[in-house]
Order: sequence, then structure tokens, then C-alpha cells
Amino acid sequence: MSFYTTRRASALAAIALMAAPVSASAQDAMSDSWQWGAELYFWGASLGGETTTGTDIDMGIDKIIEDLNFGLMGTVAAQKGKWTVFGDLIYLDVEEQGDTTVDVLGMNVDIDGKVDLRGVISTLGAGYRVYEGAGTQLDITGGLRYLWLDSTIELSAAGLNVKEEDSGTNIDGVVGFRGQSDINENWYLSYYGDVGTGESDLTWQAAAAINYRFQNFDVALGYRYLDWEFDDFGPFDDLNLSGAFLGAKFRF
Repeated sequence: MSFYTTRRASALAAIALMAAPVSASAQDAMSDSWQWGAELYFWGASLGGETTTGTDIDMGIDKIIEDLNFGLMGTVAAQKGKWTVFGDLIYLDVEEQGDTTVDVLGMNVDIDGKVDLRGVISTLGAGYRVYEGAGTQLDITGGLRYLWLDSTIELSAAGLNVKEEDSGTNIDGVVGFRGQSDINENWYLSYYGDVGTGESDLTWQAAAAINYRFQNFDVALGYRYLDWEFDDFGPFDDLNLSGAFLGAKFRF
């Protein structure tokens, strides 16, 4: 994998590090007034996939954390009756400096490099409850998934300075489901899945977690898988992000 592709992969995986399955954190009880909630998650996602040149991508969580410069994520959701609306925004800035030596016509040339990568994953959508009974609720969902990645690469070698900037966006429509099932008064299972297309050939995700209720918030421990099969998005043909997540759901 090239230096450029590796750094872009690091940025995208770092973005996913902060992401979480989008769901309403509002109170489960049906209500005629809006019930609001927020979620904060840490997703220890590793990155896999394939570049347009056929190179496999395999990057662990330890490398992603090493390159992380700044991250900000927020998710809000509101439920009224059978309807839920949700939105989230994840912003990451990854920066790395390094040097390497390459062979040019039999001579060793030192190259200094700096890579600054910024990215956003954003999801807006709505859900409608189609089943509720025996401690289980199930919603169908629909929305848009947006991906933006911007890179600036600066290289210096043999007195020459090169600066390259590149950015790309990707938007897909997705449909899916979201639900939860009680185990007892405090413990419950939550699950989410969607599939879609648009500027990607295909995107899909699946997540499941076990949750524990406290008085004003819940904690969740689970696993999530997210995949894109791109039609035209920079050097990537396919990307998948997978790993465990730990989070808190706040009700207000």
C-alpha cells in the first residue's frame, strides 16, 4: 500500500473510531411529546478492504490511535409517538510527519513528508415503530449516509517542495431496522442494520449490543460492522470497519 493510500486509510478509520450505531436514546415509553436523548460512543474499529490497485488494507486500532490529532462527535435523537428522528456528526483531523529514503537512479534520496487528513461521517434519518410487545420494540428506518475526506500532502526532497490537495464526498440512501428486546428490568439487547446505495455501489452495516439501564443513562457494549463498496472514491474500491464499541446513552 502506498504512503498516500495508507494515510487516507488511517484518517477514514480514525473517523470511524468515534462513530456509533445511530439510534434514539429517548425513553422507550410511547409519548405524545418529544423525548430527547444523546449518545456518546468509543468504537475501537479496525479497517480492512482493497484499493483500486488491488492492494489489501489491514490496519489495526493501535495505528489509528497513534495518528489521531483531534476528534469531535455528537449524536442527538428525538422520539414522539411511533416516530423517531436522528442525526449525528463526526469530525476527525489526523496529522502525521515522517521521513523515508528512496532509490532514484541508483542514488538514495531523503524525503520528508507531512500528511493532514480531515474527514466527516454524517447520518440523518427517521424511524417508524412497526412492532411493540412482550418487551420488544422494532422500528424501520431510512435516511442518508454522507462521507467526506480531505487530504493535504506536503513532500520535500533534494530542495524541491511538493504540495498536493485532494478531497472527495460520497452520499448514499439507506434503509434498515432498529430494535431492542428486554432481558429483565435492567438488561436489554439492542440491534441495528441497514443497507443502501447511491454514489456507492453498496453500503451496509450491522450492530448489536448488550445494555444496562441506570436511572438517567444506559451503558452499552457491542460490536459493529460497516462496509462500503465504492463506484469512484479516491484510491478505494472497498472499505470495511469493524470492532467492539463501548458507549453511554443519556436521556433528558
